[in-house]
Amino acid sequence: MRDDDTKKFPGEDCDVSEKDFPCKGKCCHQSVAPFMASYVSDCPHCRISTSLPYGTGMKTVTIFECEKLGYGRRITE
Repeated sequence: MRDDDTKKFPGEDCDVSEKDFPCKGKCCHQSVAPFMASYVSDCPHCRISTSLPYGTGMKTVTIFECEKLGYGRRITE
């Protein structure tokens, strides 16, 4: 773990409940990509993966996972 990660999450728990996951500002933030919604991880324990646009509506699926707490959420946009 890097030093800046330790400063960001000094305690054992980041206080994000499974209901509130992913918490914007703690877990991730939305990127300003001009052509599609994308997210950037702010937490060293969170992983984000986004599918390419598909279907007639050109929807994307974003999967958020927290390795530390075992949370997961799938969002279709």
